[in-house]
Amino acid sequence: MSEAAWRRAIGSDLALLAAFLGPREECLAGFSGRLMKEGRLRLPPILRGAVWLATRPGSGMPYGALLCHPSRLAFPVLPAEAGSERALALASGSWRPAQAIGLSRDVSRYASALGLEARSRVDYRIMTRPSIRKDEVRQEAAPPCAPPLGTALRRAGVADLEAVLPLQEAYEREEVLTPIHAFNSRACRASLARALDRQIVMIAEEGGVVIAKAGTNARGMRVDQVGGVYTIPERRGRGVARALVSALLDEIELSGRRASLFVKPHNAPAMSLYRGLGFQELDDFRADYYEA
Repeated sequence: MSEAAWRRAIGSDLALLAAFLGPREECLAGFSGRLMKEGRLRLPPILRGAVWLATRPGSGMPYGALLCHPSRLAFPVLPAEAGSERALALASGSWRPAQAIGLSRDVSRYASALGLEARSRVDYRIMTRPSIRKDEVRQEAAPPCAPPLGTALRRAGVADLEAVLPLQEAYEREEVLTPIHAFNSRACRASLARALDRQIVMIAEEGGVVIAKAGTNARGMRVDQVGGVYTIPERRGRGVARALVSALLDEIELSGRRASLFVKPHNAPAMSLYRGLGFQELDDFRADYYEA
């Protein structure tokens, strides 16, 4: 079998890229979601990022891809045969990521080919939930996961920034920061503002105070990636997160989309929550950090 030939994608390749990502999108929503603009895939600005495609001679259909995002994040999706990552390292030239995410085996091969050594690494499991049909109507008289008495669930918007910000800060400190990263309050605020504007963010309130949140952190072509699930410590263990994620899944699935997520495998409460909501494990996922 001939070795993969990597080339930089151009605008006319977007249909091929969509066809490549589509069947794999439960694992790749973070790839496609970073390219979605106004409902369709767009390539990164040419001077700040790129998408590389692996093709074989005589075949235009890609069977591997690499996102080089302007944030210096790499998302490799490598062909199965050994050696393809070496050709990719040569093709992508001097661009070096500060972070790589993706299926564990792809991140490992990519890092090895570029001689990258992670200063911090976080392992996850990718999970997905079979979607209900768009025309399927729930028959239950009550919501399938009702919140505790006195807790109200709703979708948040940009006007809720100040109310949700304390939870976002606590979530990043508890779940996101690695040993090589320091908390950045300005970046946290900016990230939440973007999410409230572009993503689905659901919140739970008691007495007008936000006690929990859950949302999407990537919206791909047909798959939404769930993330940022957080309940304040004193309200945990009461079913708030289950009700909130269930409401979020209704928002996602009743629009005809599917849901995926990645979760730390040692986080037993989160794994139990997602399994109880019908999520199934797909594969190992990983994030490597090379620079702070």
